[in-house]
Amino acid sequence: MIKNYFKSASRSLWKNKSTSIINIVGLSVGMTAAVLIFIWVQNEMSYDNYNKDAGNIYRLTTNLKVQGWIWETTPLLLADAVKKEVPEVEKTTRLSAFGEMPVFNINNNLSYEKNCAFVDHDWFNIFHYDFIEGNSASFSNDINSIILTASEAKKYFGSYDNAMGKVIHADSLNYVVKGIVKDAPTNSSFQFTAFIPLQNLLRNPDRKANDENWDNANYITFIKVQSNANIPALTKKITNVLQLRSGDTEKQSTITLVNLKDMHFETDLQSAIFTSGNKNTVYIFSVLGILLLVIACINYVNLTTAKASLRAKEVSIRKMVGAGRMQLFNQFLAEAFLVSIMALAITLLLVKLCLPVFNTITDKHFSLPLFSASLWKVVGITLISAFLLNSIYPALVLSSFKPLHVFRGFTVLKLKDSYLRKGLVTLQF
Repeated sequence: MIKNYFKSASRSLWKNKSTSIINIVGLSVGMTAAVLIFIWVQNEMSYDNYNKDAGNIYRLTTNLKVQGWIWETTPLLLADAVKKEVPEVEKTTRLSAFGEMPVFNINNNLSYEKNCAFVDHDWFNIFHYDFIEGNSASFSNDINSIILTASEAKKYFGSYDNAMGKVIHADSLNYVVKGIVKDAPTNSSFQFTAFIPLQNLLRNPDRKANDENWDNANYITFIKVQSNANIPALTKKITNVLQLRSGDTEKQSTITLVNLKDMHFETDLQSAIFTSGNKNTVYIFSVLGILLLVIACINYVNLTTAKASLRAKEVSIRKMVGAGRMQLFNQFLAEAFLVSIMALAITLLLVKLCLPVFNTITDKHFSLPLFSASLWKVVGITLISAFLLNSIYPALVLSSFKPLHVFRGFTVLKLKDSYLRKGLVTLQF
């Protein structure tokens, strides 16, 4: 039965080629716009969620009461003190990426590395990275090691296979490539392409003395806590550690914990090295994507119902030879589904073609992997939404014709149907 539905549907689409092309192309353009917007929205709403323990990872934020400032940085020594004195904290790690951008010298070719991060040994134990070559242990055990992303290794050495074991000269020091990791996903706050052990910054005695002063907050500190940790109580403990160690008897500095999942939408920091988003913008574009899809579907509904008089005799004859209303309803559902599938195929092609321009507009690096679960989640929801919006009302209208009324020359569509179509056009405007 289902096979016959789709066979009849394909014949009907072929018979009404002009209408079918208009419906399919119009729906494809609307779906393409919606898919691109939803890819961006999903990316924004899922920032850093790819980390397995994202719910237990927090960044420490320094709050200065007198000035009313909120910094994303903390003193260098706070991480070690917290790990030692607060049992709920499992791991700590620090990051420095403020102006220490080295100049790489590879075969006498100089390159200013602006996406380099100085991290300590637990960075790769807290955050998720897929190692293509090497491992985090070799990085932690050797102060003169460096880890590159796959694209960075390809940039400097042609491929990551050639990069392992090679020496990169930077700032009078030699670093050996001990690992290659996959590039960070687009929904990662950490778009770094090279990682160097943090201890290298402290080789300078003057810098070491300055950074080990509790009054200087020059490092971003992350902690991984136990899953059952009481966050408000933990915040008080870490604040007490800071105030006690820094001699802040007036308690002018406090610590707050920002979960990794919430970091992307922070709005109260004095400055930040990570790209931040705006939830209101995300909500606006979500509504915009839905409206574009609805408008494309309204075009389909209006055109299909406007051509209803041409299908009236077909429906009437089917009823006279025994077809029930539910069978006819299913028949028109099959037509709508077939149109939606064809539109989907064109949509995927259009998305692929538009992606380079879309990446330039959004300043992202979206790709279109056909086996990506997130991609098919967006495409699947868009397809189902389009199918439901396209199918229900036209199928109800087209399957409701009464044979005797049709052959006696009565008006095919009721007055309320005309009002509804006019209402849909008004809604579009």
